[in-house]
Amino acid sequence: MQNGMSGAPVPDYDVAVIGGGLVGSMAAIMLRKRGLRVAVLESRARGQGLKAVVGEALTEGTSVFLHHEIGLTDWLAEHGFRKFGFDFVTQPRGRPAPQVLDGCHELLLSLTPLERISGAFPRLIPTYHVNRPPLDAELARRAEAAGAELMYGAPVRRVELGDGLHRVVHGEPDPEDGAEASLTCKWVLDASGRRRMLARQLGITRPVEGLETAAIWTRFTKVRRDDAFWSTFRGIDRRRHTIHFSGPGYWFWWIHIDDDTTSVGVSFDKSQHQPDVKADDRGFWAMAEKFPALVAALAGAEPVEPFSYLANLPHATEHWVSTRGYALIGDASAFVDALYSVGIEMACRQLVAVTPLIEAACADAQPCAKTIAQLNREHELMQDSVRLLNKFKYEHAWHQPHVLMQTALYDLAEIAELYHLQAAKHWTRANLERHYRLQWSSEARRRKLVRFMTTAAPDGAREDGRLLAKALLPGRLVYTFTWPLWHLPKARPYFFIITRAWGYMERLTQRLRLWPDFLKLMAGPRRSAAAQAEPEVEGAVERGS
Repeated sequence: MQNGMSGAPVPDYDVAVIGGGLVGSMAAIMLRKRGLRVAVLESRARGQGLKAVVGEALTEGTSVFLHHEIGLTDWLAEHGFRKFGFDFVTQPRGRPAPQVLDGCHELLLSLTPLERISGAFPRLIPTYHVNRPPLDAELARRAEAAGAELMYGAPVRRVELGDGLHRVVHGEPDPEDGAEASLTCKWVLDASGRRRMLARQLGITRPVEGLETAAIWTRFTKVRRDDAFWSTFRGIDRRRHTIHFSGPGYWFWWIHIDDDTTSVGVSFDKSQHQPDVKADDRGFWAMAEKFPALVAALAGAEPVEPFSYLANLPHATEHWVSTRGYALIGDASAFVDALYSVGIEMACRQLVAVTPLIEAACADAQPCAKTIAQLNREHELMQDSVRLLNKFKYEHAWHQPHVLMQTALYDLAEIAELYHLQAAKHWTRANLERHYRLQWSSEARRRKLVRFMTTAAPDGAREDGRLLAKALLPGRLVYTFTWPLWHLPKARPYFFIITRAWGYMERLTQRLRLWPDFLKLMAGPRRSAAAQAEPEVEGAVERGS
């Protein structure tokens, strides 16, 4: 078909999205809201079950996107598990590994106390643990309801990039005449995840230097539910947070999805750990035994599905968006580590950045090479900053509680900018360009991050035999002192900016003893370790695959 005015061929669609998972569905919904014609090509057959994948903890950055662009707030409130922060647990050095959680170093960053304060709790950006198959299915349903054409059983074989008109070849050739099924479009979005279909075709994918990490994970059922085991400072339930169990060169995530399902996995530095990944459990229990309190937490639990293993976690691409009319979104463009589930949030930020370019192209405007070059530069800086941060944690932080605490508090301040976007009236292009760019994507932010890590590293040697047991628990007193930040226009982000100051204050507290240890006072005592007695389960853990 041709345009009657110009004679140029009219594409079948404005945008073809490769991959019908979470990211592909989000892209389709966002583009349909702007009136564009969208096809989503998914390799699975319609009705084929979705497999469980990691990325089960939704951050504030993902939450604001899902609220404004997808309208998923009510669905998440009904089907997600509301989480309130992070818990970091690491073992003391120079003594036998504790069998219970209260025998470990612990830093709890929790907004739980604000739940009881009506002036604060409704003003928080909600975050969730989610069961991914139902979430992914709901997004696909919404994409189709929005008018996107979901083409199931259509694996993309290749993309033929043209000058303003691309051909996407999918499915198997006709067995009789060899004819290939295809469609044409103006833009291609690769949301194929780690398959990186388009990046591999173009030869622009590459490994991440200096970070040799792998991961093993599964979901468990029959996880112990006794409240006494999970209770920590001031009676707060650890399961309401994303829990990190860490040691030299590794960290485990613990994500409570619902009373029947818990996601547990480990990321580790392969230069420091070599579990037998050919075993049925892919080496999971060999890694878990490095943290006996974690094994106790899994006493009696059973894996829901076989253990998964990913041999090479990080990867990168030379660029993620091109003047030729394509973009690589989410894991199709880069991945460094599962920490904080930032991969989904990165995809959300990429979609916000690329959508105006797609709209302009579909209105026959020429792509702005300067804008695209800037977006690629920011992506490059982001990838390198996240690589440096994770390399630092594997080498210096995961097993050193004072360093881990400082970096965790520093990371928390990244939330602040998102409160500039919480209200619908603030979800504007100007605000998004200012507050929703890729994280750590400027030279200045990268320098600040490196400087902070460099000055935090010396505190790794400060472990003196005493347990670090601290918590950031903003309650009624903190709310009273910060009341204006909760209620004055545009002031709320500064509440979270203040959290970064705790990192510096804590550093001075442990080095110079200039003032009381506020985080220790805020935490209060933990329960006695006796309350976390070994579970009454013979054989402790079900270790089948």
